[in-house]
Amino acid sequence: MSTYIDIVLGNPQYAVFTTISLIAILITNYSFFAKDDKYPVLNPKKPFEWSNTRVVKQFTENSKSLLAHARSVYGEKPYRVYTDVGKVLVIPPSWVHALRGKKELNFRIPDSLSFIPGFDGFSFHSNIGTVVTKYVTKSLSKLTGPLSEEASLSIRDRLTDSTEWHSINPPKEIIRIVSRVSSRIFMGKELCRDEGWTKASSDYTMVAFGSLALVREYPRWLRPYIHWFLPCCKEARRKLNEARECLQPHLDRRAVIKQQALAQGQPYPFDDAIEWFNKEYDAHDPATQQIAISIVAYHTTSDLLCETLFNLCRHPEFFKPLRDELVTVLSREGGMTKAALYNLKLMDSVIKESQRLRPILLGVFRRVALANVTLPNGDILRKGDRVIGETTHMWGPELYDNALEFDPYRFVRMRESGEEHKAHLVSTSPDHLGFGHGVHACPGRFLAANEIKILLCHLLLKYDWKLPEGAEPKSSFVGFRLDGDKSTNLLVRRRTEELDLDSLSF
Repeated sequence: MSTYIDIVLGNPQYAVFTTISLIAILITNYSFFAKDDKYPVLNPKKPFEWSNTRVVKQFTENSKSLLAHARSVYGEKPYRVYTDVGKVLVIPPSWVHALRGKKELNFRIPDSLSFIPGFDGFSFHSNIGTVVTKYVTKSLSKLTGPLSEEASLSIRDRLTDSTEWHSINPPKEIIRIVSRVSSRIFMGKELCRDEGWTKASSDYTMVAFGSLALVREYPRWLRPYIHWFLPCCKEARRKLNEARECLQPHLDRRAVIKQQALAQGQPYPFDDAIEWFNKEYDAHDPATQQIAISIVAYHTTSDLLCETLFNLCRHPEFFKPLRDELVTVLSREGGMTKAALYNLKLMDSVIKESQRLRPILLGVFRRVALANVTLPNGDILRKGDRVIGETTHMWGPELYDNALEFDPYRFVRMRESGEEHKAHLVSTSPDHLGFGHGVHACPGRFLAANEIKILLCHLLLKYDWKLPEGAEPKSSFVGFRLDGDKSTNLLVRRRTEELDLDSLSF
């Protein structure tokens, strides 16, 4: 019995017809998937280039020049780009503001790779934001004391009391400090001082971010498999297991104490994130939740604090004005109170300026369309499409004078010029997208701002800082990431503080 292949091979007309049909199908298929409506593509593929590998690598390695080119060519017009998180529509800041309340645009990261074993914490569940908003943000005033106490202890442990200049690596040391201080709020006094947990959680955070960046260099179809063979992913899983092992004895101990309190009719003795998640959600994995918190809180907070220290060491003439402000404000307000932290206006401006010059992400407002969405120009964003707002406009002269220079007083002046609503570190606007914008702006920014200020109070009053001779910290562009310098060290030594922070009221 003749098969279709036999018929085709035996009849040239069938062969020609089949060949033409296959070519037509391929062209139609390619045209369908390559269709990109009216928006230009920043890094277009070549004709019949089926894989995204080349263009994604091009963007990942050359995003600085590509984004600069896009701003000069497209200006305030949207464009598409192939990135390590997929093909996205890059929208101008004005559109970010217009779309900030759209419920159809959901904050989730489909390429977070949380399906990979060991990266569960990168799923970024919305319940983290709920817990932070409901329990943390509303209690900031009563958290100042515990944060300052833990800051004092952790900084002394990591930086020592040596009055001789000694070298430290800020990313490695600051994340350990931030991890411990943040854990005081999220996990309680005992666990935050568990050196095993602090080391495991901070180590995991650093290893995991690097591992995910490497996995994204591979084509999507290969990502569910390649991680099994990458040493960094194996290391991330090992670090996560270490964190779980450190956490489990504390969870077991808490369970016993809670049962005893319940049997005696007493209230629960814990008031931290482990307990808050228990109150709000019946089914959750405490270890995963704490790792997720460490990812979104420890990494971003320590990154901004490191960048602020680097900027001050580049411009050491501003240490004295900051210390003078600290002494004046804390003395006037009677301690490290909520009002005192609010009135550290120069410090607030220095941190916000550091974030403006090097936001941790050049692509914010990451959204996925859950339904068709009408864009500000009347076009339709199709369901499933992704949008990103890029932040390079924050370096433009249209918004800021001498935009590429570090100006510690920039946002102090803005407060005085009638734009106070945009000048605060925690304020979000289309002009400054460091914390995002809209309903999904970073919910933990209020805690992060207070925590960074409290840490800076201790770091600036208790220590001298400087760059080693000839050192110049440099950031690096990796796609939509703008990574801080991880290799440049700072020199630090203990100094006699003008004000005893540890004796202040809160």
